[in-house]
Amino acid sequence: MKKIYNWFASLGIVKKIRQVKLFDRLLSYEVLTYLFFGVMTTVVNLAIFYLSDKILGNAHIFDVTLFGHPFSVTLEEVSTVIAWVGAVLFAFFTNKFLVFESRDRHARAVLRELLRFIGARILSFVLFESFGFWLVRNLLINMGLQETWAKWVGKLLTSILVVIFNYVASKFVVFRRGKDANSVEEE
Repeated sequence: MKKIYNWFASLGIVKKIRQVKLFDRLLSYEVLTYLFFGVMTTVVNLAIFYLSDKILGNAHIFDVTLFGHPFSVTLEEVSTVIAWVGAVLFAFFTNKFLVFESRDRHARAVLRELLRFIGARILSFVLFESFGFWLVRNLLINMGLQETWAKWVGKLLTSILVVIFNYVASKFVVFRRGKDANSVEEE
């Protein structure tokens, strides 16, 4: 990965763009590898969702009224949960070893990272994947968008929000370097 990044960073136009401090940060190795693996995690999520959705279908489970609008809860929400679990497992390993390069193998450090990672992903799941997808999909349906299109537009929109939220959580909470990481090494 670093060889590809170094080649990319050596391109003349990229060097010029990176002279602007904001773009230098946005084109850093960490951000670009995170985005790459974020896209790959989204692909994993979508692939698992597609397979689960095909296997389980979209059978109705129950209805609920929210904000004066009827919403249907179906087996698509179950497919969303299954897809989330697969994507989280893929993301943990790629984030730990390839993006944030957290090499600490101490049991306490790995457990701490894993628990923080799962906690952050549960939060993003609740905010975006489950409630967000369900709400966006149903709002799009209530606005007149065909159900299949609403499902995939909602999935895409919530996936973008998940990638952004998870980068911030991973960088500043899960795989943070410095004081917290050093305290584990000293134990």
